[in-house]
Amino acid sequence: MLIREHLDYPREQHWRLEYLDVEQLPFQWHYHPEFELTLTRHASGVRYIGSDVDSFGELDLALVAPNQPHTWHAQARDDGRHHEVEVIQFTAGWFGSVASLLPELDAIARWLGDVHTGLVFGMQTASAAAPLFGTLRRANGPARLQALLGLLEHLRLADDVRRIGAVVTPPPDEPRLAAALDHLYRHYREPVRLDELARIANTSIATLKRLFALQPLGSVSAYLAALRIGHACDLLINTRLPVEIVAQQSGFPSPAQFYRLFARHKATTPAAFRRHYHLRDGRKASPYHHAHED
Repeated sequence: MLIREHLDYPREQHWRLEYLDVEQLPFQWHYHPEFELTLTRHASGVRYIGSDVDSFGELDLALVAPNQPHTWHAQARDDGRHHEVEVIQFTAGWFGSVASLLPELDAIARWLGDVHTGLVFGMQTASAAAPLFGTLRRANGPARLQALLGLLEHLRLADDVRRIGAVVTPPPDEPRLAAALDHLYRHYREPVRLDELARIANTSIATLKRLFALQPLGSVSAYLAALRIGHACDLLINTRLPVEIVAQQSGFPSPAQFYRLFARHKATTPAAFRRHYHLRDGRKASPYHHAHED
Protein backbone atom coordinates (compact mmCIF):
# COMPACT_ATOMS: atom_id res chain seq x y z
CA MET A 1 0.00 0.00 0.00
CA LEU A 2 1.36 3.43 -0.98
CA ILE A 3 0.84 5.99 1.81
CA ARG A 4 0.91 9.77 1.54
CA GLU A 5 3.02 10.96 4.49
CA HIS A 6 2.34 14.31 6.18
CA LEU A 7 5.38 15.81 7.92
CA ASP A 8 5.46 18.00 11.02
CA TYR A 9 8.03 20.79 11.29
CA PRO A 10 9.26 21.73 14.79
CA ARG A 11 9.37 25.31 16.07
CA GLU A 12 7.95 26.77 12.84
CA GLN A 13 10.99 25.62 10.86
CA HIS A 14 10.67 24.93 7.14
CA TRP A 15 12.93 21.87 7.11
CA ARG A 16 13.60 19.02 9.50
CA LEU A 17 16.32 16.59 10.51
CA GLU A 18 15.38 13.29 12.13
CA TYR A 19 17.82 10.82 13.69
CA LEU A 20 16.70 7.20 14.17
CA ASP A 21 18.42 4.42 16.11
CA VAL A 22 16.40 1.31 15.31
CA GLU A 23 16.66 -2.48 15.22
CA GLN A 24 15.22 -2.79 11.72
CA LEU A 25 13.79 -0.75 8.86
CA PRO A 26 10.27 -1.98 8.02
CA PHE A 27 8.86 -1.74 4.52
CA GLN A 28 6.71 1.43 4.49
CA TRP A 29 5.98 2.41 0.87
CA HIS A 30 5.17 6.14 1.04
CA TYR A 31 5.61 9.55 -0.59
CA HIS A 32 5.45 13.24 0.36
CA PRO A 33 5.95 16.59 -1.41
CA GLU A 34 9.32 17.26 0.27
CA PHE A 35 12.82 16.39 -0.89
CA GLU A 36 14.28 13.69 1.35
CA LEU A 37 18.00 13.14 1.90
CA THR A 38 18.61 9.86 3.76
CA LEU A 39 21.85 8.55 5.22
CA THR A 40 21.75 4.95 6.48
CA ARG A 41 24.51 3.37 8.57
CA HIS A 42 25.08 -0.20 9.80
CA ALA A 43 22.21 -1.67 7.79
CA SER A 44 21.98 -4.08 4.91
CA GLY A 45 18.83 -4.49 2.87
CA VAL A 46 16.90 -3.15 -0.10
CA ARG A 47 16.25 0.44 -1.17
CA TYR A 48 13.14 1.27 -3.21
CA ILE A 49 12.85 4.65 -4.96
CA GLY A 50 10.24 4.95 -7.70
CA SER A 51 10.57 1.84 -9.82
CA ASP A 52 14.26 1.45 -8.90
CA VAL A 53 15.06 -1.39 -6.51
CA ASP A 54 18.61 -2.04 -5.33
CA SER A 55 20.45 -3.52 -2.38
CA PHE A 56 22.43 -1.30 0.00
CA GLY A 57 25.10 -1.98 2.57
CA GLU A 58 26.77 -0.50 5.65
CA LEU A 59 26.63 3.09 4.38
CA ASP A 60 24.01 4.43 1.98
CA LEU A 61 23.12 7.96 0.88
CA ALA A 62 20.27 8.93 -1.44
CA LEU A 63 18.20 11.98 -2.34
CA VAL A 64 14.53 11.30 -3.05
CA ALA A 65 12.62 13.72 -5.29
CA PRO A 66 9.31 15.29 -4.19
CA ASN A 67 6.31 12.95 -4.41
CA GLN A 68 8.50 9.99 -5.36
CA PRO A 69 7.41 6.70 -3.71
CA HIS A 70 10.22 5.26 -1.61
CA THR A 71 11.26 3.13 1.34
CA TRP A 72 14.27 1.39 2.81
CA HIS A 73 13.94 -2.15 4.19
CA ALA A 74 16.49 -3.89 6.42
CA GLN A 75 15.99 -6.59 9.00
CA ALA A 76 17.67 -6.78 12.40
CA ARG A 77 21.40 -7.52 12.40
CA ASP A 78 22.64 -10.86 13.67
CA ASP A 79 25.09 -9.09 16.02
CA GLY A 80 22.33 -6.97 17.62
CA ARG A 81 23.77 -3.65 16.48
CA HIS A 82 21.17 -1.03 15.63
CA HIS A 83 20.70 0.74 12.32
CA GLU A 84 21.32 4.50 12.28
CA VAL A 85 19.23 6.59 9.91
CA GLU A 86 19.44 10.36 9.44
CA VAL A 87 16.75 11.99 7.32
CA ILE A 88 16.65 15.60 6.12
CA GLN A 89 13.39 16.80 4.53
CA PHE A 90 12.52 20.18 3.00
CA THR A 91 10.26 21.59 0.31
CA ALA A 92 11.44 22.95 -3.01
CA GLY A 93 9.39 26.08 -2.32
CA TRP A 94 11.23 26.81 0.92
CA PHE A 95 14.66 26.42 -0.64
CA GLY A 96 13.59 28.49 -3.63
CA SER A 97 12.51 31.33 -1.33
CA VAL A 98 15.85 31.25 0.49
CA ALA A 99 17.77 31.18 -2.80
CA SER A 100 15.79 34.17 -4.08
CA LEU A 101 17.28 36.21 -1.24
CA LEU A 102 20.79 34.79 -1.51
CA PRO A 103 22.18 34.66 -5.07
CA GLU A 104 25.07 32.56 -3.73
CA LEU A 105 22.62 29.65 -3.57
CA ASP A 106 21.65 29.79 -7.26
CA ALA A 107 23.82 26.80 -8.17
CA ILE A 108 22.26 24.59 -5.49
CA ALA A 109 18.76 25.75 -6.47
CA ARG A 110 19.38 24.88 -10.12
CA TRP A 111 20.78 21.49 -9.11
CA LEU A 112 17.74 20.68 -6.98
CA GLY A 113 15.48 21.88 -9.76
CA ASP A 114 16.96 19.18 -11.98
CA VAL A 115 16.38 16.38 -9.44
CA HIS A 116 13.19 14.80 -10.77
CA THR A 117 14.00 11.11 -10.37
CA GLY A 118 16.09 10.84 -7.21
CA LEU A 119 19.84 10.32 -6.79
CA VAL A 120 22.00 7.63 -5.19
CA PHE A 121 25.51 8.70 -4.19
CA GLY A 122 28.63 6.55 -4.27
CA MET A 123 30.67 5.44 -1.28
CA GLN A 124 33.20 8.25 -1.63
CA THR A 125 30.55 10.97 -1.37
CA ALA A 126 28.57 9.11 1.32
CA SER A 127 31.70 8.70 3.47
CA ALA A 128 32.56 12.39 3.16
CA ALA A 129 28.94 13.45 3.83
CA ALA A 130 28.46 11.28 6.94
CA PRO A 131 30.34 13.61 9.35
CA LEU A 132 28.50 16.60 7.86
CA PHE A 133 25.25 15.05 9.10
CA GLY A 134 26.76 14.91 12.59
CA THR A 135 27.79 18.56 12.38
CA LEU A 136 24.29 19.49 11.31
CA ARG A 137 22.69 17.49 14.11
CA ARG A 138 24.79 19.23 16.77
CA ALA A 139 24.46 22.77 15.36
CA ASN A 140 22.03 25.45 16.52
CA GLY A 141 20.80 28.76 15.16
CA PRO A 142 22.41 30.15 11.99
CA ALA A 143 25.13 27.47 12.17
CA ARG A 144 22.46 24.83 11.61
CA LEU A 145 21.35 26.40 8.33
CA GLN A 146 24.98 26.92 7.31
CA ALA A 147 25.67 23.22 7.90
CA LEU A 148 22.69 22.21 5.74
CA LEU A 149 23.79 24.47 2.89
CA GLY A 150 27.33 23.11 3.13
CA LEU A 151 26.03 19.55 2.91
CA LEU A 152 23.90 20.33 -0.15
CA GLU A 153 26.82 22.05 -1.87
CA HIS A 154 28.98 18.99 -1.21
CA LEU A 155 26.37 16.77 -2.85
CA ARG A 156 25.93 19.14 -5.79
CA LEU A 157 29.59 18.74 -6.64
CA ALA A 158 29.62 14.93 -6.33
CA ASP A 159 30.57 12.97 -9.44
CA ASP A 160 29.86 9.46 -8.09
CA VAL A 161 26.10 9.77 -8.43
CA ARG A 162 23.37 7.79 -10.19
CA ARG A 163 19.93 9.01 -11.23
CA ILE A 164 17.22 6.57 -10.28
CA GLY A 165 13.55 5.70 -10.34
CA ALA A 166 10.56 6.60 -12.44
CA VAL A 167 9.10 10.06 -12.12
CA VAL A 168 5.70 10.03 -10.44
CA THR A 169 5.41 13.69 -9.53
CA PRO A 170 2.20 15.75 -9.83
CA PRO A 171 3.03 19.36 -10.73
CA PRO A 172 1.69 21.64 -7.95
CA ASP A 173 0.12 24.01 -10.49
CA GLU A 174 -1.90 21.32 -12.29
CA PRO A 175 -4.70 20.12 -9.96
CA ARG A 176 -6.25 17.84 -12.61
CA LEU A 177 -3.06 15.85 -13.03
CA ALA A 178 -2.47 15.84 -9.27
CA ALA A 179 -5.95 14.42 -8.68
CA ALA A 180 -5.43 11.72 -11.31
CA LEU A 181 -2.05 10.70 -9.89
CA ASP A 182 -3.42 10.69 -6.35
CA HIS A 183 -6.07 8.21 -7.50
CA LEU A 184 -3.42 6.04 -9.17
CA TYR A 185 -1.33 6.08 -6.00
CA ARG A 186 -4.30 4.80 -4.00
CA HIS A 187 -5.76 2.31 -6.48
CA TYR A 188 -2.91 1.09 -8.70
CA ARG A 189 -3.59 -2.54 -7.72
CA GLU A 190 -7.16 -2.26 -9.02
CA PRO A 191 -8.45 -1.97 -12.61
CA VAL A 192 -8.18 1.64 -13.77
CA ARG A 193 -10.48 3.03 -16.48
CA LEU A 194 -9.61 6.19 -18.36
CA ASP A 195 -13.14 7.55 -18.26
CA GLU A 196 -13.32 7.10 -14.47
CA LEU A 197 -9.88 8.67 -14.02
CA ALA A 198 -10.91 11.63 -16.19
CA ARG A 199 -14.07 12.09 -14.10
CA ILE A 200 -12.01 12.10 -10.88
CA ALA A 201 -9.65 14.65 -12.43
CA ASN A 202 -12.63 16.76 -13.57
CA THR A 203 -11.51 16.78 -17.19
CA SER A 204 -12.00 14.95 -20.48
CA ILE A 205 -10.21 11.78 -21.55
CA ALA A 206 -8.46 13.69 -24.34
CA THR A 207 -7.21 16.38 -21.93
CA LEU A 208 -6.12 13.75 -19.41
CA LYS A 209 -4.06 12.00 -22.08
CA ARG A 210 -2.52 15.31 -23.10
CA LEU A 211 -1.57 16.13 -19.48
CA PHE A 212 0.11 12.76 -19.03
CA ALA A 213 1.83 13.02 -22.41
CA LEU A 214 3.62 16.14 -21.16
CA GLN A 215 5.08 14.22 -18.19
CA PRO A 216 8.30 12.14 -18.22
CA LEU A 217 6.60 8.74 -18.40
CA GLY A 218 4.23 9.93 -21.12
CA SER A 219 0.98 8.04 -20.43
CA VAL A 220 -1.43 6.77 -17.80
CA SER A 221 -0.46 3.19 -18.58
CA ALA A 222 3.25 3.93 -18.09
CA TYR A 223 2.65 5.50 -14.66
CA LEU A 224 0.37 2.61 -13.69
CA ALA A 225 2.97 0.06 -14.78
CA ALA A 226 5.72 1.80 -12.77
CA LEU A 227 3.64 1.69 -9.58
CA ARG A 228 2.63 -1.93 -10.11
CA ILE A 229 6.20 -3.02 -10.87
CA GLY A 230 7.38 -1.36 -7.66
CA HIS A 231 4.77 -3.29 -5.66
CA ALA A 232 5.68 -6.52 -7.43
CA CYS A 233 9.35 -6.02 -6.59
CA ASP A 234 8.43 -5.72 -2.92
CA LEU A 235 6.50 -8.99 -3.04
CA LEU A 236 9.24 -10.80 -4.94
CA ILE A 237 11.87 -9.67 -2.45
CA ASN A 238 9.97 -10.04 0.80
CA THR A 239 7.65 -13.02 0.28
CA ARG A 240 7.68 -16.47 -1.24
CA LEU A 241 4.40 -15.99 -3.07
CA PRO A 242 4.24 -17.66 -6.51
CA VAL A 243 5.00 -15.26 -9.35
CA GLU A 244 1.43 -15.57 -10.69
CA ILE A 245 0.06 -14.43 -7.32
CA VAL A 246 2.57 -11.58 -7.23
CA ALA A 247 1.26 -10.45 -10.63
CA GLN A 248 -2.33 -10.64 -9.43
CA GLN A 249 -1.72 -8.79 -6.15
CA SER A 250 0.22 -6.06 -7.95
CA GLY A 251 -2.73 -5.28 -10.22
CA PHE A 252 -1.67 -6.90 -13.48
CA PRO A 253 -4.63 -8.34 -15.43
CA SER A 254 -2.63 -11.37 -16.58
CA PRO A 255 0.69 -13.12 -15.83
CA ALA A 256 1.69 -12.66 -19.48
CA GLN A 257 1.43 -8.88 -19.22
CA PHE A 258 3.33 -8.94 -15.94
CA TYR A 259 6.21 -10.97 -17.41
CA ARG A 260 6.39 -8.70 -20.45
CA LEU A 261 6.38 -5.41 -18.52
CA PHE A 262 8.69 -6.69 -15.80
CA ALA A 263 11.29 -7.67 -18.40
CA ARG A 264 10.94 -4.26 -20.04
CA HIS A 265 11.41 -2.37 -16.75
CA LYS A 266 14.02 -4.59 -15.07
CA ALA A 267 15.78 -6.31 -17.99
CA THR A 268 15.38 -9.64 -16.22
CA THR A 269 12.69 -12.15 -15.28
CA PRO A 270 10.74 -12.05 -12.00
CA ALA A 271 12.33 -15.35 -10.94
CA ALA A 272 15.87 -14.10 -11.58
CA PHE A 273 15.10 -10.84 -9.78
CA ARG A 274 13.84 -12.79 -6.76
CA ARG A 275 16.93 -15.02 -6.66
CA HIS A 276 19.17 -11.94 -6.65
CA TYR A 277 17.36 -9.83 -4.04
CA HIS A 278 15.21 -12.13 -1.91
CA LEU A 279 15.46 -11.58 1.85
CA ARG A 280 15.86 -14.69 3.96
CA ASP A 281 12.94 -14.22 6.35
CA GLY A 282 10.48 -12.84 3.85
CA ARG A 283 7.26 -13.68 5.63
CA LYS A 284 8.08 -11.19 8.41
CA ALA A 285 9.23 -8.48 6.07
CA SER A 286 6.30 -6.17 5.54
CA PRO A 287 3.11 -5.31 7.40
CA TYR A 288 1.68 -4.02 4.11
CA HIS A 289 1.50 -7.38 2.32
CA HIS A 290 -2.11 -8.40 1.76
CA ALA A 291 -1.66 -12.17 1.63
CA HIS A 292 -0.31 -14.83 3.95
CA GLU A 293 1.71 -17.84 3.00
CA ASP A 294 0.98 -21.30 4.31
